[in-house]
Amino acid sequence: MRHGLVLAMAIIWAAIARAQEPAVFQVPAPEVTGITAWLNTEPLTLADLKGKVVVLHFWTHGCINCIHNYPHMKAWHERFSEKGVTVLGVHTPEFETEKNVERIKKKAKEYDLKFPIAVDNAAKTWKAWNNGWWPCVYLIDKKGIVRYGWAGELNSKNVQGERLMRAKIEELLKEEK
Repeated sequence: MRHGLVLAMAIIWAAIARAQEPAVFQVPAPEVTGITAWLNTEPLTLADLKGKVVVLHFWTHGCINCIHNYPHMKAWHERFSEKGVTVLGVHTPEFETEKNVERIKKKAKEYDLKFPIAVDNAAKTWKAWNNGWWPCVYLIDKKGIVRYGWAGELNSKNVQGERLMRAKIEELLKEEK
């Protein structure tokens, strides 16, 4: 599976170069693992979320590009949570100072982030996903398959990533379980 994920990550970097379309995947989603703390929820697993569309968002509170994505994550949570979508933020710190769980809670409250947040201080989920970018958003279908990804800000310059990924969320919602 690791080879498939490495190949998938190569695809996402190619999408960055195109910067106009989400990367397309077809790989089983690695499980969320090694979580230090959970905010806004009891502990979750992706296996628990099968049957739902999952927006998995790697971020850290000290990253300006991540902060620029907060309004989109909040809007998707508000718009889609009652329709079978779970927005799951995976806070993976870039710097030691970003590991303080109380500070992460404070930032989540400050920015009104109400969706589930997994604090990945040891970067175990980050490594399982072979992620390499903040922010990075993956869309997982109802069967637990990673289908789309976006690395970087959703709306940067002339790119309309929020609109494109929102359309993919709507597409995945229409699919059978």
